[in-house]
Amino acid sequence: MGYLLGVDIGTQGIKGVLLDENLKIVKKAYIENNYIQPKTNWFEHDAEETWWKGFKAVVQKLFTQVSFSPQEIVGIGCSGVSPCMLPIDSRDKPLRNAILYGIDTRAQNEMREMTQRLGEKKLLEINKQPLTSQSVGPKILWYKKNEPEKFKKTKKIFTSTNYIVYKLTGNYILDHSQAAFFGPFYDFNKHCWNKGICEFFDIPLNLFPELKNAKDIAGRISQRAAKETGLGKGTPIITGTADGLAEIISAGCFKPGEVTLIYGTTGIISIITNKIPSIKELWVLPHFLFSDQYLVIGGTATSAALTKWFRDNFGDIEKIMQKRIKINAYDLLIQQAEKIAPGSQGLMTLPYFSGERTPINDPLARGVIMGLTLSHSRAHIYRALLEGTAYSFQHHFDIFKQYNLEVSKVIACGGGIKSALWVQIVSDVIGRDQFIPNTTISAEMGMAYMAAKAVDLFNDYSFIIKAAGGEETGIEKCTFYRICSYCTTYPCSGKCNAHAISYDSSRFFKNI
Repeated sequence: MGYLLGVDIGTQGIKGVLLDENLKIVKKAYIENNYIQPKTNWFEHDAEETWWKGFKAVVQKLFTQVSFSPQEIVGIGCSGVSPCMLPIDSRDKPLRNAILYGIDTRAQNEMREMTQRLGEKKLLEINKQPLTSQSVGPKILWYKKNEPEKFKKTKKIFTSTNYIVYKLTGNYILDHSQAAFFGPFYDFNKHCWNKGICEFFDIPLNLFPELKNAKDIAGRISQRAAKETGLGKGTPIITGTADGLAEIISAGCFKPGEVTLIYGTTGIISIITNKIPSIKELWVLPHFLFSDQYLVIGGTATSAALTKWFRDNFGDIEKIMQKRIKINAYDLLIQQAEKIAPGSQGLMTLPYFSGERTPINDPLARGVIMGLTLSHSRAHIYRALLEGTAYSFQHHFDIFKQYNLEVSKVIACGGGIKSALWVQIVSDVIGRDQFIPNTTISAEMGMAYMAAKAVDLFNDYSFIIKAAGGEETGIEKCTFYRICSYCTTYPCSGKCNAHAISYDSSRFFKNI
């Protein structure tokens, strides 16, 4: 019997899973980590402490709970927070903390500079998406300007997944799906690094790693890595990809028109298409498995991050009760929010507590809780936060419709689906049923599935649909938010567009 290892490096934790050859879960493990925030809206990870030591720790935790040896692992897959900007020197040591994905908004000036110098039309031609806080290119330029001595010493630029692959194999590899986030240095049409753009911005082409597909074997565990991790020397590891994409895999979402809605620290909304649109509001990526398909993806800056913020700052009672009665603090908050009527008695939130990524791509956006009265309680605010994220999701569905991307099915996954109330609110707001696979859906599962195919345990990817799908729980849409609550609180002229107030933040702030 051989086993598969999947690991996901998250923003606030690292997850690992062991599967047997029949894709049954043998053991799961989790360790908590956290980000570093040196300044407002700067978010970083210490790559050695958080990524590499975290990877080793979760592997060790897994194997302390099973009777078989790490040498029995036949394939490994790793996903992670993406895209990040981690420079390493000639000794392959990090020169600074990794700058995280779109939640880090330090490179606003560089975004504007690069866009002005290239022009929006050329950017869309090259990369099929605009430069946003999600793009690695402006962060590289920021690094070059602000830390020039370190930049001169830079040998390669990494993100989380390929840093782990490098530590395990010694190979510098990145998948095409994540490379598309390295705009404007990735040529979407030619599927390669753009030498001309690198020269235009005076960024050495050799900073960027070799490109492969996420499903390809990137290398094998080196003797040094085997000694450090306990894994077997020569074990194959796939290239891997971003955590949000890995979760799409685990959901068994493969057909054009299928949407995956991930309730994570940030929200990820993706739709599969067989055409290549140029969309200024969202991100367009090559599909990680199929050469004739593409992904149109959006990402909110905050989703579960908002519920964590509320729990940490206003949930002292729930945290105390969690210790005493062993009921999760979030479950206690949800129980209170369930007693509040839809619409939170006229309370609305702009969920832009860390700026916003798609579709407004505004790092200067700020969160707002509006409509407060003396009759509102903590429970009203908590429910309003959930509703605010739902309207942010709805904005993405509006963009899909604008570009004629037809939605056939919505599959929900991520840690937030544990809250039936939150998922129900979202279904009510987006006006669509959501389907939740009854089996475990997670990025580390997706990576283990891909590793299984890479080492020829299966002939095609239909096994993922079977393993991930099973019987599905349907969360049916209701009419609360389209007919009842918001339409009676805010004017709608016969068609509820109340969610518009929650995503035109620039207009809102100009009116203050």
